[in-house]
Amino acid sequence: MKKINVLKLSIAAAMSVAVLGASVAKADSVTATANASIATALSVTEGTQVNFGKVAPSAAAGTVVLAVGGTTTDTNVTRLSGVTAVAGAFTLAGEASATYSVTLPASTTVDDGGNSMTVNAFTNNAGSALDGGGAGTFNVGATLNVGASQAAGTYSGSYAVTVNYN
Repeated sequence: MKKINVLKLSIAAAMSVAVLGASVAKADSVTATANASIATALSVTEGTQVNFGKVAPSAAAGTVVLAVGGTTTDTNVTRLSGVTAVAGAFTLAGEASATYSVTLPASTTVDDGGNSMTVNAFTNNAGSALDGGGAGTFNVGATLNVGASQAAGTYSGSYAVTVNYN
């Protein structure tokens, strides 16, 4: 019988040590690290201004549709020499291979100080991502709405070109 009591006493002692050891566990802490990466700012630069060229109006309203490649489709206007039509050209700089989108306005107005015309139906040929060096280019075209017997003058105006990372 003594053997059984010693065994019970040894088991009870081992359990006490295990419980005491668990309650005396030391707390620990560590300094952790947080990281962030800020992308290179995306910039857009106008290299060439949109220019619809020089046209003569007719008695009916007309349009000059300027494609992103620089060609025009003229309706109810006569194209004159001297000022060549040119699509707008833009360059981009930003993060290598980053995707982006271009937003152009629905319309804008060009004027000569007293008379105006509407420019609308803006288009562009932008890709969807910058190249491996973080560069990109695109052209802009639009439609010039020429009024019937539009007054002669040199018309100009501005429009917003917004480029954002996707």
